[in-house]
Amino acid sequence: YQDKLDTVEHQRRSVLEWIDEYADYGMILDVPSWISKNPFAVKQTGITDFDQALTATQYNNEYFIKHRTGKAKFLNVLQGMNHTTADQWYDAMKKYCDPNIYPENHFNGWAFGGQTKIDVHLMLRRMIDIIHDGLLQEGKHDLIHCLGVSILEYAVLFSDIQKAIRRNHNPKLQITFDCASPFF
Repeated sequence: YQDKLDTVEHQRRSVLEWIDEYADYGMILDVPSWISKNPFAVKQTGITDFDQALTATQYNNEYFIKHRTGKAKFLNVLQGMNHTTADQWYDAMKKYCDPNIYPENHFNGWAFGGQTKIDVHLMLRRMIDIIHDGLLQEGKHDLIHCLGVSILEYAVLFSDIQKAIRRNHNPKLQITFDCASPFF
C-alpha cells in the first residue's frame, strides 16, 4: 500500500504543477471513500478500506501543502459514505484549511464529495461545522464546490444556502457544482 503511494509521486507532482500554472482553483488529489467498495478500484489502487483512502488523501494533502506555489487556490475535498465516515473524514482533513496551522499555504475552500454532496442534512451540518471551526472566512475560504451534482432542485438549494451564508457570515462565498454526466 505504501509502495503504491510512493509510486505516484510523479503523477502527484505533475498534477500539482499543472493546476498551479493554469488554474485559478483546483482540488487536491483525494482518494474517494467509496473506492474500497469497488472491486475494480481496489485492484487498481490496492486500497481496501476507508482508513486507507483517508490516509492516502492525507498523504496527498501533505504533499500539496508543502509544494504548492500559491498561484492557484486549492479546495479541500470532503468524502464519506455515511454520517460517521463523513465526520471522520472532516475531522482528519479540516486542519488543511486552517490558517492558524498553515498560515501561508492553507487550502482556500471546500469540495463536497461522497455522501456530503447529496445528503442535505449532512451538507448543512458540515457547513455549520466549517463555519464554527472558523474555516469559511471571507477572503480565505470563499468557495464551496459540490462534485458531480446535477440535480436541478439542488441548484435552487445551493442558491438559498449561498444567500444565507453571504448574508450572515461570508459575503464573498460562492457555491458551485458540476454535472457528472453531459445528459443531466
